[in-house]
Amino acid sequence: MRIGPIRATRRDLRLVSGLVMFTYIAAHLVNHAVGLWSIPAAEAGLAAAVRVWHSVPGTLLLYGAAAVHVGLALVAIYERRTLRMPPLDFVRILLGLGTPILLIGHVVATRWAFEAHGLSPVYERILYGLWVSDGEGRQLAMLVPGWLHGCLGVWFAFKRHEAVMRLKLPLFAAALLVPVLAGLGFVVMGREIGRLAADPGWVAIHAEVAGADVRASLARLRDGLLAVWLGLVALVFVAREVRAAVERRFDRVVTIGYPGRSVSVPRGWTVLEASRSHGIPHTSVCGGRARCSTCRVRVTAGLAACEPPGDDEARTLERVGAPADVRLACRLRPVDSVSLVPLVTLDDPPGDREVAVERRVAILAASVVEHVATGRRSLPHDMLFAMNRMAEAIGEAVLEAGGEVVEFTGEGVLAVFATDDGPGAGAARALAAARGIDRRIALLAAGLARECGVEPLVHVGVHSGVVVQGEIAFRGRRSRAIVGRAVDAARLLPEAARSAGRRFAISASALDEAGALAPATAPAQVLALGGADLAVWIADAAPDDGRGEPLRA
Repeated sequence: MRIGPIRATRRDLRLVSGLVMFTYIAAHLVNHAVGLWSIPAAEAGLAAAVRVWHSVPGTLLLYGAAAVHVGLALVAIYERRTLRMPPLDFVRILLGLGTPILLIGHVVATRWAFEAHGLSPVYERILYGLWVSDGEGRQLAMLVPGWLHGCLGVWFAFKRHEAVMRLKLPLFAAALLVPVLAGLGFVVMGREIGRLAADPGWVAIHAEVAGADVRASLARLRDGLLAVWLGLVALVFVAREVRAAVERRFDRVVTIGYPGRSVSVPRGWTVLEASRSHGIPHTSVCGGRARCSTCRVRVTAGLAACEPPGDDEARTLERVGAPADVRLACRLRPVDSVSLVPLVTLDDPPGDREVAVERRVAILAASVVEHVATGRRSLPHDMLFAMNRMAEAIGEAVLEAGGEVVEFTGEGVLAVFATDDGPGAGAARALAAARGIDRRIALLAAGLARECGVEPLVHVGVHSGVVVQGEIAFRGRRSRAIVGRAVDAARLLPEAARSAGRRFAISASALDEAGALAPATAPAQVLALGGADLAVWIADAAPDDGRGEPLRA
């Protein structure tokens, strides 16, 4: 995220305001979970939160963020020309619209009750009121939509970042555990309050029961705010229908020409909305948020009918070095007819192809060199036989270690190792494959030299990082592919080892993730690989996983 020195973009405002509200909800849930320990501990946490959020800066920040986020959400829904969208987007929007319905009652019963009627914002009063009014189910339900909406928003915003991909599993566990523990803490505290409330003396001292007139006043305010919110949501959807009717009535449509077909849509639709509405396959990894560039199109006619890119679009186009006639389909709203060509497409139907995804993986690159033994003349058939044997040895070592070969050429192999069970596991498997390659090639060497006159030599590089993994398709033929800076760097590691007269080049990130041992006598070399400086250990043996013999320099 980057906020310019003059003004923040709408996307920045939506993200920052959402993070403020997500912080508030997360702190709230964590404090509920503290109730598993004791009510006094939870009360102490609540008192600290009240000092922050009830202060003037905290109040302005929280309610300002809520107003901005809700306002931008309603504007975004109004601007959508079609409600066709990926399922997760639909779930996120639905949760976002439902969250205020549950939060309004909570805010009225806590903050407004304190400000207007002097009722203390403490667990004893709130829990007693919920338990005696059978409102605990509603309170527990309130935990879910806001938290899930926030989790999805954070994931959509930051899933392209390497650190987030590395922590994907812990973050997923936290997303599940936090509301569960909060719900359990709330129930435990509620039951304790229910037990204490059996004593009329405790109720008289601690319950701080509001009078009938106060309860009626709070109920009227809650119902009024709910009516306002539901009215705003309804107004947005009615306004969308009115706009669509006006556009149909006055024939305010534009024609968008794709290769092989054209579609007519109301003026103001984005190209991506037009594609989705008419069932035209259109890649969009980020879901239409101008964060990736996979929906980009080249405008071949009618560029003058396109308004200049906004800040979000311009930032992304600049990042990929796009020329002036290339735009993002998720932001391009033609005001007149245009013709364009999607630049990131696959021939296969969307349901039959794998969507490109960002993943953190460990990467193994191996290059094969076949030296003809001294005094021998090797025939092409012998060379091909030797290459097959070496390819089998490398491939078997990769598969045995739990990896996947994504590229096999006469010059080498590129393999990936998933990190779904933790970054360290993928790197450890890649190093295990490197050791397996070393052993298998050593066993082959004598036989190949004797039978084919070939002395095999393999250089292996291991690296880790975030890649985009997907498929390349042409006329029904598909192959797996991975791209990214980490891949570029990994491809260069075998050559770095060969240039140094060694067999293995392992990046510092792969060593660290795997917990492998590196010798103090062989300090890392800093090499310029893949457009960045990379710390690399170069050696004649692959490192272990921290439990066997250390890497030999």
